Formats: sequence, C-alpha cells, structure tokens
Amino acid sequence: MKIFDIALKDTLRALRNMFFLMFGIGIPLLMAGIFYFAFGGLTSDEGFQLPQTTVLVVNLDEPVAEYDNFSAGEILADYLQSEALSEIMTATVATDPAIARAAVDHQEAGVAVIIPAEFSTSALSPEGRAAVEVYQDPTLTIGPGIVRGIIGQFVDAFSGSKIAANVAHDQLGAQDVAVDAAMMQTIAIEYSNWATLAGQGEGNNPYLTIQSPPGQDENANQALGMVSTIMAGMMVFYSFFTGAASAMSILQEEENGILPRLFTTPTAQSTILGGKFISILCLVTVQIIVLIIASSLIFGTEWGAPLPMAMAAAGLVVAAASFGVCITSFLKDTKQTGIVYGGVMTVMGMVGISSVFTASTPNVSGAAETLPLIVPQGWAMRAWQIAMGGGGVGDVLAPVAVLLALGAIFFLIAVYKFNKRFA
Repeated sequence: MKIFDIALKDTLRALRNMFFLMFGIGIPLLMAGIFYFAFGGLTSDEGFQLPQTTVLVVNLDEPVAEYDNFSAGEILADYLQSEALSEIMTATVATDPAIARAAVDHQEAGVAVIIPAEFSTSALSPEGRAAVEVYQDPTLTIGPGIVRGIIGQFVDAFSGSKIAANVAHDQLGAQDVAVDAAMMQTIAIEYSNWATLAGQGEGNNPYLTIQSPPGQDENANQALGMVSTIMAGMMVFYSFFTGAASAMSILQEEENGILPRLFTTPTAQSTILGGKFISILCLVTVQIIVLIIASSLIFGTEWGAPLPMAMAAAGLVVAAASFGVCITSFLKDTKQTGIVYGGVMTVMGMVGISSVFTASTPNVSGAAETLPLIVPQGWAMRAWQIAMGGGGVGDVLAPVAVLLALGAIFFLIAVYKFNKRFA
C-alpha cells in the first residue's frame, strides 16, 4: 500500500540522518552517562579501595592478676590484627616503642600503636587514666585517621565501664546497698567483657565492629535509581523533539515544492499525510527501543516489568509523534521551527521531567508534583516512573490512558489544520 511505502521511505531516510542519530540517541545517552559516572559509577561492586596501612603494635600493658590476668592491651592488639580489619590495615607486633617509632620515621610502617603498661588497670579503675599513643607518618592522612578512629572506639568502650560502675554505685547507694571497691571493679570488668564481645561482633551492640557506612547499599541503590530515572527523563524529553523534528519534513517538502506535486498525483492527501505520521511513529519507536536496550546494557537501567514498560512506551510514542505533528501544523515555514522547538518545547520538556529532580526531595509540595502534568511530557514521565518503580498494569494504566487521549486530540487537531492548509 502507498501509505506504508511513504512511511518506509521517510523512516529509512530519517534513520540515515546523522542529526537523528546524534540528537535522538547520542545526546540522551550522553546526558545519562554524565550522571552515571558522577553518581551511578560509584555504586559498582568494587567500590573505593583504600590502601592498606602498615601498623606496628607495641603492647606494654600488664595484665591484672586478680581478675584472671585480664589484659585490655592484649584484646586491643589482637583486634588490630584481626581478620575484620585485614582489608584496611596490616598489623604486626613489636616489642620496643623506640624501634616502632624508628620504623615509622623511616617509612617502613605507617603507624605505631603503643599501649601503655597501666592500660588494663586504668580500664578497670573508676579513677584510672591511660593514653594509647598513635605515632604516625606525617605524610599519611587517611590510614592513620582510620587507626585513630578504631582505637578511639575501643577506648571509649572501656571508658564506658567506668560510667557503668559509677551509675551502679549511685543506684545501689540510693537503695542503701553497700558498695565496696571489689564490687565496683567487678561491675567494671563485666562491662568491659561485654564491650569486648560486642566489639568482636558477638554482642548485641558491636561498638567496635568495622562496618560499611550506614545505608551504603541503600544509598548505592538510590544513586542507581536516580540515574535510571534521569535516563527515562532524557528519553521522554528527546522523544518529543524527535516527533517534532520528524514532522518538520512536511514543512520542508512544502517549501521545496515536493508536497504540492504529490498532491497532484492520484495518491490521496490523507494517504500522504498518513504515511508521514506512521513514519514519525516508527522513528520514535526505534528511538525508544534503542535507548532502552542501550541504557540497560551500559548503565544497568531497570525499566520495570515488560508489560507496564511496553504500555509506557506505547503511550510515549503516540503522544510524542502526534504532538510533533500537531505543533508543526501551526507553523508557517521552517524558519519558525527554531523558536518553537528550541524555546517552547524545551520549556515544556523541562517542566514535564521536573519530577526527575524532585522525586528524591523530602516534603515536596503538591504543586511541584502536579506542575509536570500540565504538559504531555509530564504524563509520559509519570508513566515511566510508575513502571520503573515496580508498578503493575493497573498502576500505569491511568497515565497511559491520558497519553493516548492526548495523542488522539493532537492528531485530530493536526489533521484539521493540514486539511485546511492543503485544501
């Protein structure tokens, strides 16, 4: 049939057009790629790898004999050498503080940790004071900072034993219970033992366990979701431009005299214009399919379940193609396309995809959520966000229905305008 011959001719010509390849496919992928490498690229499984810090541990602590040779220094030294910290530091034991400091000075080690002799006694005594020395290479920053943080957490946990003993003393004293030094020490050491188990991940509150930052996996998923939403926004934005730019061929052929000559042939005017509309539908469809496949392979974009995704795509194709034909029907010549496409459609597109940048903002006003829906791009974006958010057919049905209805209205307006124009 002639209508499909015209559609095939125009579609193949557009697909060979470098402008379509760059503007319709290249730029959307480029824009999403910028955000991907700025945010999404940081969510890879490999993550950011810190260099290992070489640590020398000098344990001068003297165990407390009356409490089964309890040694807070030995616990700290063992923890610094534990498997839990092996990815960020390599700790070995040294016997002489001077030798350890000299190794740091000669950059044979990054940090020297020197545990004082009275460390255990101070940890168990409410009035005790002791300081763990962290001697570092001044040229290093991150590694020594991590070591200081770990030791700080460890010391804070033992400091809690003093607080626990003092609180117990006050509470028991308020109930007229006699509290002696032995009981105070028992409470302190029980708390220290609990804190030690917690630090090794065996308690209910792992004070000293080195963990990923809270919500790291969640933040990574949010970053990837943001990149996926931006990719959908770029696809919606440029699909409407493709629909309009493809419809511009009607104006070009009118100015070149091709279209008037076609109207003198036996081919009906409706067939010629119908073929061109089908061509625009095909071109936008190709654009969307390529962008979905390419973004899935390159950025790992999650587009949602197949059927809701297909419905969102169909709504976008119909709305973008018919809107492009409709807006072109109001233009007198190609000279007006620059202002309309570059100004009006850009503003409409940015309003329509504004939800991309407000979706993750807390306490967004109702006006900000409703504003995008005054333009067809906003309904298309709503459909894609629902589909990509795991919505089903019923969830995506309403925005898709609005897109199809708008598409029908735009198409009828375009038919009326062109019939009146070429009558």
